[in-house]
Formats: sequence, structure tokens, C-alpha cells
Amino acid sequence: MADLNIINGKVFVDKELIETGLCIEDGKIVAIGKPNTLPKAEKAIDANNKIILPGGIDVHTHILDLEFSYREDFYTGTQAASSGGITTFLEMPMGIKGKSAVESFDIQLSAMKKKSIVDYGLIGSGGYTSINSIEELVSKGAIAFKTFMLDAPEEMYELKDLSAKNESFLLKILEKVASVGLVCSIHAEDDSIIQDEIGKVISQGRTDFQAHTDSRPAIAEDEACLRAMALANNVKAKLNLVHMSSKNAFDFIKTAKQKGWDVTCEITPHHLFLTSDDATKIGTWAKSDPPIRSKEHLKAAWIALNDGTIDIVATDHSPYSHDEKKIKEDEKGIFGVGSGTPGLETMIPLLLNAVNMRKLSLQRLVEVTSITPAKRFGLFPKKGTISINADADLFIVDMNKEYTLKNENMFTKQKITIFDGWKLRGKIEKTVVRGEIIYDEGHFHVNQGYGKFITPRYSV
Repeated sequence: MADLNIINGKVFVDKELIETGLCIEDGKIVAIGKPNTLPKAEKAIDANNKIILPGGIDVHTHILDLEFSYREDFYTGTQAASSGGITTFLEMPMGIKGKSAVESFDIQLSAMKKKSIVDYGLIGSGGYTSINSIEELVSKGAIAFKTFMLDAPEEMYELKDLSAKNESFLLKILEKVASVGLVCSIHAEDDSIIQDEIGKVISQGRTDFQAHTDSRPAIAEDEACLRAMALANNVKAKLNLVHMSSKNAFDFIKTAKQKGWDVTCEITPHHLFLTSDDATKIGTWAKSDPPIRSKEHLKAAWIALNDGTIDIVATDHSPYSHDEKKIKEDEKGIFGVGSGTPGLETMIPLLLNAVNMRKLSLQRLVEVTSITPAKRFGLFPKKGTISINADADLFIVDMNKEYTLKNENMFTKQKITIFDGWKLRGKIEKTVVRGEIIYDEGHFHVNQGYGKFITPRYSV
């Protein structure tokens, strides 16, 4: 007897919704068909008037935990993820004081194994200090590598192993990552432009929220994006440009793709749904790097999302404590506030609402949150699709149900969302990971540690 049947709903299979049912056994989808054709199962979910979509794969999170567990930990973070339809996440590497990149990887992975309730991959450090560790990190299961094109401030030691430092090192990093066949996710902003602009606004006595936005102009992203693509193409590296936000950068990426360059483009929900005017009203919780930009960039982002220039929507989930998000009474002002915001539980709901508003097709939603992330990071077809023998990772949504996002209802440890008060249509009711119902209308049904470590070899 099978473990679980899902019946009477519409399932996203082969690029469209069809009225069918699913049979799940030992964590896999073993049959797709009408209820009377499915094998008998111990449990059943009646999904009448609901749709069933592949679980989301978030390829960019900074849950961090360990030394930053007061902000978020892998249990609260993955509770948030599952409530938002995310069944797999890829965590960014975190430097730990006094530890090498390899030692930090081991420590991070150990914490994830103990606490995560959804499946997870761990990205390795791809900085100039960790070039020689790349092959060892691959042997430990690193799913990709992360590189910063700007120097990490000394006080942000958690980023110490990610900086490329200069173009020479960046080329070496890309060449090494290319040699192991994995993706290099790059934060593309030009450090020299930004440092000069920060100096300018501070010399003018400006440390307000807009000063941060002005200090990271689009040209810093545009120039770095072009440089990263040229260097990656030179060594035939798989490049993923993270949290892109500039209209010119989208044009450059589109052109590179037309030339056959191996590049994917990622965007966050906050860069997709908010303008700089919105961010100024929200305040420090909307501070991010790169900053949330003007309406013209937002308009270009939606065009790029719908025409395929943008490949992946990812959260860049990066919580801080409420105290860390307060502007202190000192000379730093906004520059003393951490950059980042939670997003794990709101990303897919925002996109579902966009589908209802006809800004996005359901097929495109599934492509940018499930199919393409799985393919790009070596997890397809075990992840990212509802098909025979795939992991039974999915969520069930009532596309007609309306509700309001509220801070107090968030599962993230900080109980905050920059979309507080937004009215959405399309409510996620249940989330299933490898056949287990882990989230069910506000309740969680698995213990810490249920999540499984996944690697690029997982799909083989």
C-alpha cells in the first residue's frame, strides 16, 4: 500500500494544469492519474478546487544560524520556507572566526542537518582566500560556489572567504569552479564605484535611507555584470548573477544569452515588487544590496522576467534583529544598518498573487521557482518537477483565497515582512517534502532534522 494519495485537484504536469491525482510512496511520486486508477494509500488529501505545484527551490538564502542564531536559525528559517511553499533551499557560505572555509562548511552543514525541516544544499566559498579549497568543498558536497566582487568590511567576518579581491583572482576562481563543473553565483557590484559614492554622500552630511540608495548606483551593477560575464565566458564557467536589479544589466544579460554565453540571472521579490519610493517609506528593513531601485528599473524587471532574461526568483533571505535594523545616533546612520530582509515565506505567495493579477503566467512561476533552479544547480529531475520517480516535493494552494500578510503571522524568528499589510489572493495550505506533509495551515508536522542534504550528484 502506498503512503499518500492527493486527489481531486489540478496538478501542474508537463507545463500545464491537468485534473489528475498523485500517488506517493517512499518519498517519490509513483503514479499520476485519475483517483480510481491510483494504487490504494494509507492517507489521502482531497485537493478539490485546489492546485498542486512543484515545491519551490530557493537558491539564495542567508539563514546563517550558529553565531547569528538570534536573527534566525535553521528550524525557524525552514518553518518559514515550508509555509511559503519552498521545499528546498541553498544556503550561502558563512565565514566563522578562526576557521577555514572547509571547517566553516562542516560546521554549517552540521547545524543544517540537526534543524532543517526542508531539504537543503550548501554553497561553498569562492573567494581569493579559498581558491585552493574548492575541490575539497566539492568532495564534501558543495552544490555551487559564491563570490563577491566587492571587499567584505572587516567587521563582517562572515563574508571573509567570499571576496574575489580583483579581476585576476576572479578569473582564477571562475576557472577553478569551471573545472569542477559547478555554478558560480556572483554578487556583481563594482566596489571602487560604491566606495567613492559612499564617500561623496557622507561628505555631504547624508546618512539617511536615500543616501544608501544613491551610494550604489545602477552603473556599479552594470559594469560589474559585464565584467563578470566576460571573465566567465573566457573560461567557460557557469555563471549565476544574483539579485540583479538594473534595467541596463538586464539588457546586457539578454545580449550575452543571445551570444550563447552560459549565464543565468536571478532576481529577488523585493526588487520585483517594490520601488525606491516604497523602500524609503518602509525604512531600514528594506535596505538591501543592491538597493531597491526606481520605477523604470522595476518595469524593466517585469519585462525581463516574462521574456526569459530573468531565469530564477530567489529570496536572498537575510534577517537581522530589530535592534540591528535601527538607525543609531552616530555618524554612520543608514550605513551602520545591516543590508538584507526576510523573504522565505512571502516569495511564492507574492508570485501567486501576480498570477492572479495576470502579471505572470503560472507556467512562468513554476519555471523561475522550481524547474530552472533545479536544472541550473544539478537537481533535476529529482527536484523541481511533478513527475514519476521525482521526489514528492509540492505544495497545495487555493488560488481564490484572499488574505493579508501580517508581521505577527510570520514564522521567521524576527516576525517581520516588508510586505506587511499587502492583500494577496492565492493561499498556500499544505506543503509536502518527500511525501511527508510538513506544513498544514499554520501547523508543522515533522521534527527538526527531517530535511535532507542534497548535492549535485543527487539527480544522478
